[in-house]
Amino acid sequence: MATLRELNSGEVQTLPGRLLVGRSPSCGLRLDDRTVSGEHALLSWTDSEWRVRDLGSRNGTFVGGLRVPPGEGRQLKSGDQLGFGDEVAKWELLDDGAPSALAQSVDGALIRVAQDGILALPNPESPKLVVYLDDRARWISESDVGQVDEVVDGQVLRCDDQGWRLSLPVDLEGTATVEAGMRLDAIRLRFAVSLDEEHVTLTVIYRGTEVALEAREHLYVLLTLARARVSDSDQSLSEQGWLDRDRLLKMLAVDANAMNVAIYRARGQLSAAGVDGAAAVVQVRRGQRRLGLEPDRIEIVAL
Repeated sequence: MATLRELNSGEVQTLPGRLLVGRSPSCGLRLDDRTVSGEHALLSWTDSEWRVRDLGSRNGTFVGGLRVPPGEGRQLKSGDQLGFGDEVAKWELLDDGAPSALAQSVDGALIRVAQDGILALPNPESPKLVVYLDDRARWISESDVGQVDEVVDGQVLRCDDQGWRLSLPVDLEGTATVEAGMRLDAIRLRFAVSLDEEHVTLTVIYRGTEVALEAREHLYVLLTLARARVSDSDQSLSEQGWLDRDRLLKMLAVDANAMNVAIYRARGQLSAAGVDGAAAVVQVRRGQRRLGLEPDRIEIVAL
């Protein structure tokens, strides 16, 4: 995840996929400096690398003390120092990794950054709205009541009477930590549960390789959904395993926020393990949830 540090204050800023720098109020990085032009420079993630482009500024954009030709761009790497309007560097690129999805409150006071590819609003402790990339490379917003919509970069979403402006990267590298291509639609899940139902473990199986996930309380929600999917194996694929939200809450003996948090964390754990499209491990439609794997890819055994 790319970050930019101000050298004087030490303040660190997470970089969206596109950051306009200048004096104008429309700039994501606004600099109150007379040597800086209204729209001075653009930092962007392009072709799997960070680049800075001078936008024809009067006093120049500098990388490592060297001026970037007006209107031209230059690749940036971790450790590069930048100056805008002055060759003396005031900023440093700390991390040149791919950008993450993020959202900023419309008043500019708050920023939320995606964790393991999933953006939670208003925060991970109360994920009433989540945004993630689906298996068709579309950014999707999903509300806690089951409203699912496609969203785009720059769109403003409402959550808890607050507006959030999205910054969604459009050129992402894969981040799988186990094996590239370990897609949700190609894996099997093996749940192991103790007799007292107090302990649940989960193993991801992909092409003969088994990846054991660390035991977590939130895996119980996946187990509950998996049981419902398996029990409906005689129904059509489109109707298998759907549980009404109120019924699921009773089965889990939790409130709505605890369920939302559990689903958010379960998705994140699978994503961190390298499962592409992990958000779809739980599918949502209005007022209902189900596990996103067919019964023949689910195994439930005793622990």
